[in-house]
Amino acid sequence: MELKEIYSRLSEHMINGMMIHEQMANYYGFLGLDGYRRCHEYHFLAETKNYRKLNGYFIHHHNMLIPETRFDSPEIIPESWYEHTRQDVDAGTKKNAVKNGLEKWVSWEKDTKHLYEDMYKELMDIGEVASACFINCFIKDVDKELKKAEKYHLNKEALGYDIHAIISDQDKMHDKYKKKCKKVSHD
Repeated sequence: MELKEIYSRLSEHMINGMMIHEQMANYYGFLGLDGYRRCHEYHFLAETKNYRKLNGYFIHHHNMLIPETRFDSPEIIPESWYEHTRQDVDAGTKKNAVKNGLEKWVSWEKDTKHLYEDMYKELMDIGEVASACFINCFIKDVDKELKKAEKYHLNKEALGYDIHAIISDQDKMHDKYKKKCKKVSHD
């Protein structure tokens, strides 16, 4: 694989990640789960920051622009939700939505980790050691995020996605990620 193709795949995946986290924020905002909404707003901001780092690195170290690719928007929010209001959402729907949302998040982070690791190997194979070292910071970030997402998912699964436990988490999560959003915005 060529250098431009590697960076293009990374760029495309990061844009897709921003879109997924943005849609997840709307998904949870619609459900009235503001802690989860803030969590995904934070991840959207962090993904955006990493996307800018990737582009800046490629421009300044390889003196080129990353070739852009076209792709479809991820479909996180069920189409049927657009026909309803927040007041229409019952506890059962909320419970199933949390389960589905957490599963999608964990799956996305696993796919991201695998892609970043594969691109790291590709960079090493073509002798781009400095680029591989740069990409390694993204691997470490996603590995931490995956660990947290899996732990949270397993905990909620063990509780049977108890809606009372989910709701009781929201204020604490909201405050935690509100602070993290401010920090990432000021870096």
